Amino acid sequence: MKKILLNLLTFAIVIAIIIILFLSLGSEEGARYVYKGNMAHKVVPIKPKEYQCSECNMNIEKLEYSAQIITKNGDTFFFDEIGCLVLWLKNHKPDIVKMLTQTLDTHKWIDVKKAWYSRVAHDPMEYGFAALEVKKDGLISYDKMKRLMLQGKNLHDPFVKKKLLDK
Repeated sequence: MKKILLNLLTFAIVIAIIIILFLSLGSEEGARYVYKGNMAHKVVPIKPKEYQCSECNMNIEKLEYSAQIITKNGDTFFFDEIGCLVLWLKNHKPDIVKMLTQTLDTHKWIDVKKAWYSRVAHDPMEYGFAALEVKKDGLISYDKMKRLMLQGKNLHDPFVKKKLLDK
């Protein structure tokens, strides 16, 4: 009887420790990948390190490269750059109302499909893509950027990098 009580007490202590560990690991803040309740479907203003990229989990620090997807149900997903947004969309099919990106030249949030993209930017993930509002020579459309990103033809590819940067 004494052994059974000792085993039950040990089991209860172990369970209590596990529960305390789980509760202490979680925080009220936690990782923030999505903002809920954006029923106005407007850009969610963010500060550096306030949200993490929904694709790569990095803190969003360089706001000039950031992007957002706003869904019909009011969820806003955050990305540290446009390349991560493209990769995320490959595996997720949300009911999208808006896809927005910050621009390097005008520092505005614009529709990702209306932006023009550099291929040699110093973006957080070093894919080379950065949005600009005003079209200039050498910039590409969203559709071309998306296609190149999905094909892996970005600055992570050493042949592409050499071709684009060794001019």
